[in-house]
Parts: sequence; structure tokens; C-alpha cells
Amino acid sequence: MRPTTSTEVPDSAEVPDDVTDVLLWRMAVRVTADHRPDPRHPGRCANLRCAHEQAYPCPPLRDAQRARRAATRPLRFTPGRARVPAVTSLAQRFAGWFRPTRPAPPAPLPRRQPMAALRLAG
Repeated sequence: MRPTTSTEVPDSAEVPDDVTDVLLWRMAVRVTADHRPDPRHPGRCANLRCAHEQAYPCPPLRDAQRARRAATRPLRFTPGRARVPAVTSLAQRFAGWFRPTRPAPPAPLPRRQPMAALRLAG
């Protein structure tokens, strides 16, 4: 196992309850910790891999923020069951549309005649 530095998050970090993908969330937390703003240059990333980037947040940090959002469940706006108003006129208009109907019986096949009968008729 590799030693952890001050910018890394240990594997035993507390995972929030709303996280659905733990591995993605941990990776995003590590990248976020690695790409902090430079204290000497506030508009730039302190990570050496982002030395060429002119603006903060850098692309790896933006990707990590997007990964954190993807690793968590979306917020529920309404707890409990949704209330749907009853629309009786609309329901009556479509009542019975799903009932199966019996298909029409197939047309009877023509009666087959033996070959001898066909030779005599021609």
C-alpha cells in the first residue's frame, strides 16, 4: 500500500449516505483534493499537471466535480407518494380501450381435389 500524502483522502473516509457509486466518489474526492487552488496564484491550480492551464477550476477538477454529482443519488423533492388528481372524464374516455378483441375467423380454405378429377375436367 502506498503512503498517503497531505492532499490525499484515506480509504477509510466516511462515505455519505446518498452515494451510489463508492469507487467513483472516492476517485472524485482524491482528484478534488489534488487540484486545489495555488496559494501564490489564486486563479491557477497548484497541481503540476495543470501548470499549462490558465483558469481555475482546471479540467480535471471540473471532471471530478461532475463525477461526484454522478456518484450520488439525485435529491428527492417530495417525500412520500405523489398526489395525482383524479380526472374522471379522461379516464371514462379511454375506458375499455385495452380489452382484447377476438380476431375474425380465418377464411375457409378451398377444398382440394384429387389429380384425377382435374385431368377429367380439363
